[in-house]
Amino acid sequence: MQDIKIAMVQMRSIVGNPEHNINVIRDFVTEAATKDVDIVCFPELGITGYNAGDTSNPEPESIPGPSTDLLCEIASTSGIMFLAGLLERDESGIVYNTQIVFGPGGIGGFYRKTHVPTTEIGTWCDGGDLPVFTHEKARFGIEICYDSHFPEVSTALASKGAEIIFLPHASGGETPEEKYARWMRYVPARAYDNGVFVAICNQVGDNGAGRTFTGVTFVCDPRGEVIARTEHGDSDEMVIVDLKAESLAESRREPETFFRHFRRPEIYKSWGL
Repeated sequence: MQDIKIAMVQMRSIVGNPEHNINVIRDFVTEAATKDVDIVCFPELGITGYNAGDTSNPEPESIPGPSTDLLCEIASTSGIMFLAGLLERDESGIVYNTQIVFGPGGIGGFYRKTHVPTTEIGTWCDGGDLPVFTHEKARFGIEICYDSHFPEVSTALASKGAEIIFLPHASGGETPEEKYARWMRYVPARAYDNGVFVAICNQVGDNGAGRTFTGVTFVCDPRGEVIARTEHGDSDEMVIVDLKAESLAESRREPETFFRHFRRPEIYKSWGL
């Protein structure tokens, strides 16, 4: 890993209005480019909006498709990489909750949410892959919202070489203070136990379909310390932070606190894990 600058965006994403949402994404990406950001991450389903339980709105899109074509143009113009999500319908007709990696050269891959809770079953299916993506300065993985509750996912991504794990969310139902307190129970552990940077962002505000999201966006270093966070829980905002390669190296320098060094996958497998 090299020193890298990332930006995490919390934004209001209106259900079924990708044109509006893409304009918001364009504005943030344009701003990030002027500040020499390398990677920008947007929340879960930021392109199409989050409306679990409704299979007609938003309308699933193909990859490539109308929205991804526009976003590829934004990536090409800005010259930076960004991660944004939509409701995807694949060639077989299966619908997924998908976060796409856009870069100056086009689509660099995508991740489909692998853990689907009861409130989302029937709206989209769970994916089956845990890809690791490459930026010229770092390798990273993606977990979408509910995925972050499963420690095995973060460990698998870190073991496959991820140095940063992005956690895009569409999570409501709490005050910003309550959400931050809850996320602090486990998000720093994903960073600390695996020796990686972990960055989380969330939708914010009324999405036009009966849901209100409460923001909360922050970044943890490989020691599990919060090194940057948004100031507001009720409005669009972008937090920019420099991730230092030395911070990653220092967290792994002492064998006893680089916990993955002592993992025992052979016995975990014998336990059925």
